[in-house]
Amino acid sequence: MKTIDILLAYPISTKDSPIKLTPLSILFPGALFEKKGLKVAYFDERFDSEEMLIDLIKSSKEIGVSCFTGYQTGRAARILELAKKIDPNIITGVGGHHPKILPEQVLAEPFVDKVWTGIYGEDLFPYNERTKIHFQRTDMQYFTSRGCPFRCTFCALSSPWIPKSIDEIDRELKTIHNDIGFKEISFSDPNIAYGIYKEADKTIVLDRIKRMKQIGKIMRDINVKWDGNIRADHLTPEMADALVESNSYSIEIGGESGNDFFLRNVIKKGYGVDAIKKAVLLTRGSGISVMYSFLAKMPRETREMLLDTLSLIDWIAQTDPDARVSIFNFSPYPGTPMYEDAIAGVEGYPKFVPPTTMKGWGSLQLMNSPLYWIAGLCFRKDNVNKNFPGEDKKLIQPYIELAEKKWEARDIDDFPQKEVEALVAKQIEKHGSRTN
Repeated sequence: MKTIDILLAYPISTKDSPIKLTPLSILFPGALFEKKGLKVAYFDERFDSEEMLIDLIKSSKEIGVSCFTGYQTGRAARILELAKKIDPNIITGVGGHHPKILPEQVLAEPFVDKVWTGIYGEDLFPYNERTKIHFQRTDMQYFTSRGCPFRCTFCALSSPWIPKSIDEIDRELKTIHNDIGFKEISFSDPNIAYGIYKEADKTIVLDRIKRMKQIGKIMRDINVKWDGNIRADHLTPEMADALVESNSYSIEIGGESGNDFFLRNVIKKGYGVDAIKKAVLLTRGSGISVMYSFLAKMPRETREMLLDTLSLIDWIAQTDPDARVSIFNFSPYPGTPMYEDAIAGVEGYPKFVPPTTMKGWGSLQLMNSPLYWIAGLCFRKDNVNKNFPGEDKKLIQPYIELAEKKWEARDIDDFPQKEVEALVAKQIEKHGSRTN
């Protein structure tokens, strides 16, 4: 007899990152289903065994998986196919960003019975005795706010900004910390310092500095360091000081491009290169390590524009030795202007033929490219050190040296990335083994 009303599964999200954030995308819906009186079970493919998954499927009336477009989508399809193979009558569903942007395509899969495209339980507190393990064994993740009101042309995730009240943040974080005593936390807000939202059709403008200081007091109360995301144009001298006082040790800024025209007029980021450089000058020497993320190989981007990005990165590294940099390959996500440009093959861009299945999306090398690895090995020593601790560093050292030479020569179109990917995968398996 089935004893579990719904099993919520979180598939492996990436092949190469050592970071394993709390799977809130299944914990929030789980909190909602539990509130409705349903018996919920949770499975995290990054830690839990295949045997556990099979046993849970056999005991469940329904299974739902969460997935983001890309590698995780293929892993989600594998789990759902397995569920239908074990029990053809089990109800299968898909939630997360991928079904939100491609609901009809996902629902057409033979192993999918329904899709969840709304918001499920994000206003609830998903921590309890049953979910505690998912906070204990992961890199702590929490949202002090949600949504991104900006409309960059490459991104499909624009939505209203909704802040969580300081009282809620204080109560929830102290509840978790008193229980499991974490030392670091990732605020995965797209715009932690935005500050403008609507409530009952009324526009409210928060004091950004005051709010950051309030969050900082909570962090100091529990003696926890945090990392998060902030827009370059939100960094003022006052905000930089507030970040330092708030126990922030790391923030990420979306630079996207080093060409001012492309950044302002094609990506429509809302600011230019000057804002990025100002952010570098404001944060260097602050004790906060800033990670600047960029995109490459976008529609309408010329070789000269891309070289401007590489030159800006060199300036960042020279100006702030503690800065980190990632360059992701442009990913054509449905529902964005750049997606339409990619399909049309504008201005010589290789025409993108979108996959028609979840497995197809999962097999794409989204965001990954020779330049991704070259830049990563040159400017992401944090990930390198996590993946290759101690004596293991000698395994990756030849590739680091090759990456540095290629970067210097701007020889960015070729790199033995499959060799590096395989090497990193072995290291993650070795140092991040799953818990059975």
